[in-house]
Amino acid sequence: MAQTVYQTLQDIITQLGFNTPADLLNTNPTTPTNPNHLTNNKFRFYIKRCPTVTYFCQRANIPALSFGTSVQANPTGITLRRPGTSYTYEDLQVGFIVNEDMTNWLEIHNWIKDLGVGYNGHSEIIEEAQKDSSAMLLVTNSKYKPSLCVSFHNIYPTFLSGIDFDSAQTDTDSVVSTCTFAYSYYTIDVLTNP
Repeated sequence: MAQTVYQTLQDIITQLGFNTPADLLNTNPTTPTNPNHLTNNKFRFYIKRCPTVTYFCQRANIPALSFGTSVQANPTGITLRRPGTSYTYEDLQVGFIVNEDMTNWLEIHNWIKDLGVGYNGHSEIIEEAQKDSSAMLLVTNSKYKPSLCVSFHNIYPTFLSGIDFDSAQTDTDSVVSTCTFAYSYYTIDVLTNP
């Protein structure tokens, strides 16, 4: 009995029967066209409502995305797990250096205050369009050209870290603040570079 010699990994995958219709949705080749790895310091974060936060931004993330599982009862065997619930997006975390006159920190601070009820029990009446904003995270490649654009829709702040002062410190360090944003969803666009 002669042995079958496979020429490529794709031949093996085909022979084993892994080319189901769902697998055909993946169009990535087995050998990547770009072998460079992603580095975590090549990005630019923009938020329309807070331009000075954009300028001083040091950290941002692409939040995690999770999808629940529906459990289907099976009286004659194991329970079956199926996709079929809703998406859950993790909050967006942004870290930025606070500038000397605290303009960027106050941008977020005042935005949060505008969303809630004031000290006197009354809320500021702001238009619906002013409650949220749009934001964008540009991921750049090894040549510092944008390769991915992550667009956040209907973003608004839910947490702003405080600022600690300490006269006992001998070194002068920049103050870094962290802000948490909620949003409706995000989309990712792959950008083509020449």
